[in-house]
Amino acid sequence: MTKSKSAPPAEPAPDPLARLLQAHPETVFDYFEFRRVMAGNAAALAAERADEADLTRLRACVEAMETAHALDDPEQEATADADFHLAIYQAAHNLVMSQVMHRVFDMLKIGVFYDRIDLYRRRGVRDGFLRQHLAIWHAIAAGNPEAARSTAEAHISSTEEALREAQYANSRRDVALRRRSGSDLTGRARPAS
Repeated sequence: MTKSKSAPPAEPAPDPLARLLQAHPETVFDYFEFRRVMAGNAAALAAERADEADLTRLRACVEAMETAHALDDPEQEATADADFHLAIYQAAHNLVMSQVMHRVFDMLKIGVFYDRIDLYRRRGVRDGFLRQHLAIWHAIAAGNPEAARSTAEAHISSTEEALREAQYANSRRDVALRRRSGSDLTGRARPAS
């Protein structure tokens, strides 16, 4: 497994909502709850409403994800992932949903919720995400709203679980590093014996 570098702390976001969310990291799980509702409904609507242009755009997004995956390029793959989800929101043909999710994805891209690229660097995550995206794509292309909804919701749940595991692994690594540097669990230097 390649060692992932922590992303530098994100600059304070200019948008008031983004600043609020950035100041309260625990909102990441509210974000996932919101995304599960939105992603499931958008995928179901896309399965019902997508026209040929939408399906062509979605197919291109899937192909871009597959290409980035084959190149082992987490940054390119994370970008293609976001493009795919935005294309689903557009294919739902609900202007309000599409505009709201564009704003949410803008915040996601600047790291307001979590570091997407770091998540893509984790072992096994990329493969699972690609399989999940393909399942969502196939359900939409088949015009199956219920399958599209359930696969999209499952994908968001899987992303949330991957983030929880990443946070836990990072926490364990930080404790080990503090221990190695002679600090206790709170970061204070241990008294000499």
